[in-house]
Amino acid sequence: MDRSVVKLIEMWLKAGAMEEMKIRTETTGTPQGGVISPLLANLYLHWLDSTWEKKAFGKRPHDAHIVRYADDFVILCSKRPEFYLEQAKKVLDRLGLTLNSKKTRIVNAREEPFDFLGHRFAAQPSKVTGELKTFYYPAPKAMKSVKKKIREVVRTGQHWDLPTLIKERVNPILRGWGNYFKTGNSRKHFLSIANYTTWTLCIMLRKKHKKRSKGWRDHPPSWFYDYHGLFKLYSLSVTGDEGSRYARPVPL
Repeated sequence: MDRSVVKLIEMWLKAGAMEEMKIRTETTGTPQGGVISPLLANLYLHWLDSTWEKKAFGKRPHDAHIVRYADDFVILCSKRPEFYLEQAKKVLDRLGLTLNSKKTRIVNAREEPFDFLGHRFAAQPSKVTGELKTFYYPAPKAMKSVKKKIREVVRTGQHWDLPTLIKERVNPILRGWGNYFKTGNSRKHFLSIANYTTWTLCIMLRKKHKKRSKGWRDHPPSWFYDYHGLFKLYSLSVTGDEGSRYARPVPL
């Protein structure tokens, strides 16, 4: 690696982070949520990927395959999960890293779902064929997180005029979240968030105008979409639970 790049990385690691107008320096790790943290994780953990390939763990169809994004990864294998987990620990130990015990677990993916990068992966029988397939959709934590964001921007923006609030605060959240999860089996989850958004806006308007009703009669969902430009989350290309597009058969 170029020395100037190494020097730049060293400066990033030593720069510290600012919280509440105070600079905090750490001797280990990188700032949580820092824009440069994923890049640093990729640079450092590339050795994990290359070591795994050199050991040929993922060369054969039934071996273990690592899927990694920054410092989050899963190991997919059909047998000997304890062995492969131990191999990963050994590689990380040489890097001076340890696995997060609270987030590390071994699951049988045919019987129990697991979450990765905001998605929940679960083996379920297809409603069309009855065949066991892999479905993925927003994890409960991702659903809770986006609802919190919507609730917060509506609460803090209740003094804005409605079209501006929707266009500048609500729509960016819906569009970004929707584009991230649109490739999965997320139809009912998208409808749930869409309904939650219009419900939250109705509650805000009811309180703002001091009305007793919840506002559904005065402000049905179509009113927000057709007259105020609320982003149609459900219009994105997503599939339902039948999994006709993105569900994949679970290998036996």
